Amino acid sequence: MNTTTAPATPAHPATTASAPAEAARALLARALRLVSRIAFPVASILGLWYLAIAFSGLPEFVIPRPTQVLAVLTNETSFVTQHLVVTLKAAALGFLFANIVGISLAVLFTSLGIFQRLLMPAAITLRNVPYVALASVLVLAVGDGLWTKVIIVTIAGFFPVLVNTMRGLRSVDTVVLDRMRILDVSPWKVFLKVRLPYSVPYILAAQEITGSGSIIVAIAAEWMISSEGLGYVINRAMAQYRGDQVYAVALLAAVLSYSIYMLVQVIGARINWSERAREGKR
Repeated sequence: MNTTTAPATPAHPATTASAPAEAARALLARALRLVSRIAFPVASILGLWYLAIAFSGLPEFVIPRPTQVLAVLTNETSFVTQHLVVTLKAAALGFLFANIVGISLAVLFTSLGIFQRLLMPAAITLRNVPYVALASVLVLAVGDGLWTKVIIVTIAGFFPVLVNTMRGLRSVDTVVLDRMRILDVSPWKVFLKVRLPYSVPYILAAQEITGSGSIIVAIAAEWMISSEGLGYVINRAMAQYRGDQVYAVALLAAVLSYSIYMLVQVIGARINWSERAREGKR
């Protein structure tokens, strides 16, 4: 009995060629969606901006044209960059210390409840002290330099980190904790292997507030007390009736804050929290 094998049917040329075309179309559609997400808000803001100029009747130093604001960023780049670096330094250090203080207090409060009852009222009170009063006291105590602004940014940012981290550390599945107790796992290993992984998404959520807000708080602190930084640029521009510089600083602050917010969103989206939680239950 003769057994014959049928020749393999070659892939249809149209099918082979359609795969790259489909990938190209998907890439183009993704690019168009990204462009539309950026273009539509920008177009709406510019439209409202020009409508405000046309119908308000306010002078240019109050509502400058968008082209004037862009001219500040392009023609006065060295001046703006010099003060931007000062603001970023204060915001970055304040953001770092806010996380150190917030996470450390959250771990302390979760481990030893007595400290939460003793220190949480003080933390809430400190968080709600008006920035003007706080800046005045700090200027008298340590001067109007960098560390005064760093302290203000830290105080403004640590509380969201504290609250969210505490919630994350206490959100661990009770079944997982029971298994750790049965296995006689040390508290330190429970913290590293269970509580900390559960709290990371909560900590990241706090960064959306603290990270983006640190730029705004640093500028506000500079506006109150400093002779350098973007807040100082606002004071200087107001004295010189330079509305274009004020709007340029506002645009920079908005772009930086939004960029930090989106960066935290991207980092959070790339981490598979559900898979990590399943691994903790095994």
